[in-house]
Amino acid sequence: MVVGREVAISLDGVRDKNVMLLKKLNTAIFLVCYNKKYYADALASDEFTKLAYYSDICVESIACRMEKKEGGAICVYIMALGVLAPYRGLGIVTKLLNHVLKLYLKQHIPEI
Repeated sequence: MVVGREVAISLDGVRDKNVMLLKKLNTAIFLVCYNKKYYADALASDEFTKLAYYSDICVESIACRMEKKEGGAICVYIMALGVLAPYRGLGIVTKLLNHVLKLYLKQHIPEI
């Protein structure tokens, strides 16, 4: 890490063309291989699933899915949130969670 220089943290959506980055992060962070349904749910959640980049290096992700509750209300379920160990403590998790919370409020979803 470079001291004395602010490094931008950027977010990017997960799409078919970059879902492999999400798979690689999950394997490195959680040491598990999620199934196809997990990735289908993550892709279907659109803006609620994001990759985070620190100085153009993909280091973190948040994967969500939309769930229908009894009565038809939609809620957001955070399936996974993880950051590679060397990049912890830099505020990246906060940025991802704030992104999801803003969407949650903007879309008037009753539960997360």
